[in-house]
Formats: sequence, C-alpha cells, structure tokens
Amino acid sequence: MDKSDFKIEGYLPKIKEALISRDKNKIDALIEKIRFQISESNTEELKQAFISLWKNWFSLCAAEELEEYSEYLPDDTDLFSLKGVEDAILMLAGVYENEEDEYAILYEPIFNKIKTQDGYEAYDTLLIVLNQLFKLRKNLINTDHHPLNCKLRLDLVERLNALLMAKQKDLYNRAIEVFFAVKPYLKGRYFNLEATLDFDEELPEDFQDQSNRMKKLWKYMSNPELNNRGEFSIAKLSIYDKENIPSLNSFLYLSDYEDDWSHLLSGECGCYYLLPEIQTLRNIGYAMHNLSDHLNYSIHEVIYATKFKCELNFEIKEMEL
Repeated sequence: MDKSDFKIEGYLPKIKEALISRDKNKIDALIEKIRFQISESNTEELKQAFISLWKNWFSLCAAEELEEYSEYLPDDTDLFSLKGVEDAILMLAGVYENEEDEYAILYEPIFNKIKTQDGYEAYDTLLIVLNQLFKLRKNLINTDHHPLNCKLRLDLVERLNALLMAKQKDLYNRAIEVFFAVKPYLKGRYFNLEATLDFDEELPEDFQDQSNRMKKLWKYMSNPELNNRGEFSIAKLSIYDKENIPSLNSFLYLSDYEDDWSHLLSGECGCYYLLPEIQTLRNIGYAMHNLSDHLNYSIHEVIYATKFKCELNFEIKEMEL
C-alpha cells in the first residue's frame, strides 16, 4: 500500500463515527476531503463507507426538507433506507390514488386525521411530500450505483435516448397535423395545444425486479402528477400562437449547446459525482437531461424503458370581449 492509500484509509474511523452521529456537517466535511482521493484501488470497506456517507447526506437533506411536513409521513418512516422510503411512497401514493391495498389501508387513518385539519390542501401537501420522497429514492439508487460499485449500461442509455427522440419527433408531427387541421377555425378564438411524452406505467419487461411491489412503485413513479419537480413530463410541446409554431429542433431543445446535452448528463446521472463513461456519448437529447436532472428518475432504472405514453390536448374557446 502506498503512502496516499494509507492516508485515505486513515479516514475510516472518522467515517464510521460520522455515520453513527448522523451529523450532516461532519459528513459534508468528510465527503469534501476524500471525494477526489478515493478510487477502485482502496479497500472495499472504505469504498462502501464512502458510499454510505453519500446516502446519509441525501437522507439528512431530505429530513430537513420534510421537517415541516412530518405529520404527513407514515409512522416510523425510515428515510435512511431505500425500503423505508419506498414504503412511505406506497402508502402516500396509494391513498392519493384510492388504492385498496395493504399500504394505503395502513396509512388511511393518519391521512383522514390530517384531512380533517387541512381540508383539500392535504392533497396538495401530499404531492409535495411524495415529490421529496421520490427525489430521495432517486438519489439513494444512484448512490448505490456509484462507479465504485458498478458501471452504467451505455448501450441502454443510447437506446433510451434514441427511443425518446423518435417518440418526440412522432409526437411533434402528430401535433402539427392536428394544428393545421383546426387552424381554419381559430380566427378570433383562443387556443392551446399541448403534447406530452411520459413513461408507460407498466413495468418494463427487462427490468430485473418484476415483483408486484416494484410494479406498483413504477406505476406511481411514472405518473407525472405524483412524481415531478416542476417539469411535469419528460417532454412537452405547447402551441398557443398560430403565427409562431415551434420548430422540431425547438421541441427537441437541440438549438442549445451545439445540439447535444452529453456535457451535462455525466454529473446529473451520478448525483454530485461524475460518470466518466457518459462523456463518451454523443447526440444526447434534452429529454435525457430532463428526466435525469429535473425529474425524479434514476438513470439506472429508466434505461430499461421501451414503452411510452403520448397525449395530445387541444383547447379552443371564444375570446372574451
């Protein structure tokens, strides 16, 4: 073992102490000290301890963000384990969607008590809490797939990127076709056309975990109403000015950054650490950037998706005088 390895291995007792204390400041300081020094040459114990630092940091951040909504969390919610976070999601989303399952039934008494106090605002707050839980779930999964543990399937990343761009192009062409079909009737009227692209709610066939639990989690995760960070869909096209129709490039966001979003994807998919292999990819579309950064999807799960849902909504109404 060389001198540099000996130095970093010396941090192991401090890491263990910080993990026990769950002191966010200590964890943050340790991550900053060793994040650029640790490598595959270090011991497995040190690598896993470093990954645990990240997971604890994300959980502590989520705990802070959810502090004011603590009454909405199911009793004994464990934000420091993936299973605990998923259990909470299943309970909250199940109640929101009126599911009749063990998770929703377990949480329903808590939510009924909250509804008595907060009324209809309870449902809005429930969505806020779900969003934070999905965000934490994404970060925990991404951290579990740290480059010290595994490599990202680049072939599946490229496949998903190609499928998304093909679906966007098809959705764009259909939206434009609908627009020109109704354009003669738009004079003096307000109109708005929206086309959206999302993941299908059915769990992909190639997904490694085909349990009923995962099928339900995927269903909730792919529902834009339950899982979003302001961007409600993977891709969205809006047409509201009949004299200013967005181009296909505009819808694909290929007019920025030299027609490629690869330069951002490395850090976004890794959650504060880089995935060097992604930097070898080219022709990455905005949708990949959107789902990995602005939405709460882990790249390590969604790369198995091959089915999507597309929606076209058109609104026309008379102008108010």
